[in-house]
Amino acid sequence: MLLSFLRHLSSIVTAATRSFWKDFLQGLAWVLFAIAVLAFWVGGSAISEFGKIDRIVAEMLGLLIAAATGALGYVLKNFSDDLGSDQDSPGQ
Repeated sequence: MLLSFLRHLSSIVTAATRSFWKDFLQGLAWVLFAIAVLAFWVGGSAISEFGKIDRIVAEMLGLLIAAATGALGYVLKNFSDDLGSDQDSPGQ
């Protein structure tokens, strides 16, 4: 569903706003990568401490959050790289 929305967004935006969206999505992807790193390093201990959850469950939840945000960041980064590729290639 997210990919179909992003493809639809790609067909709507004009050339002037395409650069803005490309930079915005790349910035958002790097923010998600930073959240993934923080969730990987300290997510489990923070969830366990503040949420009063068993440490093993909290560590698995921290890894799940890290994987989900990292995957979403990867999707956004790849989409933003492909956003202007149809205009960059002279063969099309």
